[in-house]
Amino acid sequence: MWNAWYRQSQDGGLTWGAGQRLSNRPNGRRYKTKAGFEFPYGDYGMLAMGDGKVWATWGESPSYIGPGGVWLTHRSLP
Repeated sequence: MWNAWYRQSQDGGLTWGAGQRLSNRPNGRRYKTKAGFEFPYGDYGMLAMGDGKVWATWGESPSYIGPGGVWLTHRSLP
């Protein structure tokens, strides 16, 4: 299983906070479970922060020919 994580630094990368798992959502495509996801075809890495939350989104598909979709999730910042 694969997972996507988020960690934050308050001092330019000298130290890092605890990791928060972003990919523990069981709904959506059949290869997603609460434990993580099987490796899909896709592009990863879109991230935004604001209002005390971090938002992550990425495009995915079970194969090159689709069908594809977009995942969106968020977590409150520590």
